[in-house]
Amino acid sequence: MEVQGLPLCPGCGAGMQVVELRCPRCQTRVQGEFRPGLRGLTPSQQLFAERFLAARGNLKELEREYAVSYQALRGQLDEIVSALAPPARGGRETVLQRLRRGELRADEALRLLEIETPDESEDR
Repeated sequence: MEVQGLPLCPGCGAGMQVVELRCPRCQTRVQGEFRPGLRGLTPSQQLFAERFLAARGNLKELEREYAVSYQALRGQLDEIVSALAPPARGGRETVLQRLRRGELRADEALRLLEIETPDESEDR
């Protein structure tokens, strides 16, 4: 069964993360952190991405279809590009903001923060 988008956590409302794939035929399992691709977009972002591709990336054509400004469409496209981009390491504040928005789990944020600030004992 295919699921459109990823559900939200019933406990805290953060986006759920795909961590296991399983073959229905032979039951082989692969565990890890998988990016959901287009399924990680909101339904409206998915629809916009489909229309954008159908228009062969022509925002002027979408401008006529949606009857909105080029800048508004460009903003939507930028949001989609940001949502699909691999997580940026960023600085401490960026990591904390992403954690607050539910884009990162606590363990992921800790790992990114550890990469940003090497262990001080290594300098001694």
